[in-house]
Amino acid sequence: MNLKLYRLKFRSSFHSGDREGFLESTVPMLHSDTIFSAFCHSYWLLYGDTQLSELLDSFIENRPVFLLSSAFPWIKEKVYFPVPLNQFTGDKKLKKISFVEKKAFEQLLAGKTLQDISIYDRISEGKPWVIQSTPRIALNRLTNSPGENYFHFGEVFFNSEDSGLFFIVRFPDESFIKNFQSTLNLMADEGIGGDRTVGKGFFNVQCSDIELVTPKNTNSIITVSLVHPKDNEIPNIKDGYYEIIERKGYIFSYAGRNLRRKSVRMISEASVFSSNLTGDMVDLTPEIFKQHRVYRYGFCLSLPCKLREENED
Repeated sequence: MNLKLYRLKFRSSFHSGDREGFLESTVPMLHSDTIFSAFCHSYWLLYGDTQLSELLDSFIENRPVFLLSSAFPWIKEKVYFPVPLNQFTGDKKLKKISFVEKKAFEQLLAGKTLQDISIYDRISEGKPWVIQSTPRIALNRLTNSPGENYFHFGEVFFNSEDSGLFFIVRFPDESFIKNFQSTLNLMADEGIGGDRTVGKGFFNVQCSDIELVTPKNTNSIITVSLVHPKDNEIPNIKDGYYEIIERKGYIFSYAGRNLRRKSVRMISEASVFSSNLTGDMVDLTPEIFKQHRVYRYGFCLSLPCKLREENED
């Protein structure tokens, strides 16, 4: 399976919050909806209102020009994918594995278990990142007094120059690749995640092709992005292996950045289902916000896989 792979090599720390109101909390990855939101802002800066509206319409009308994954770790020449959620083991060491190298991931797609592929690289201990909690204060705008506004701010630092995050993209419309890469170059200087105004989240980006070996006879899919299923797809997830995460946050727009958008529950990465999911864009516009509609990206980028049958040795 041929896809485009984009490596992000961070020039600074970044903050990717997983709980609203807990600034000390951060995760060492970027969800697909966060990447899409940052992309749209840079696309607007580069091409303007009209072309951004046309881009969003293509997604709203279920004809997306690209599908992207969440961002996972890379180290040197190796890229690491999340362990599928249908993997169960009683081995405490194997339970700690959060990401496995591409070759091991392909074995899991083919129906193998963590025990089968334990000889391959995986990320459990010795992670290439460090999460640091930095003490901060919030000054009163009128008096410049910190008062009791003392808090900690979580930041992710990659501890090697040969490491970072990557995401993959499928282009149903290959004519959009040039615009995508131009926008991503601007996005690298705009930053991603929290606290961009003070230099967080800047990165360099490299593009390459990636081919994932997937099994010929498949009976399931694994998600590599967050997913907001369509209403008619909800019955298809009942027998799957998945987790639900709640996505919240504030509007990031030229028209206003201090309003909280509506929250939504989404299916996490590495979820496994026996039926395909498409996903959609979900409208989270607050009632008070009238300048434009606010959407969260919920399209599914999935890979075919094979569930290990219970009667297999």
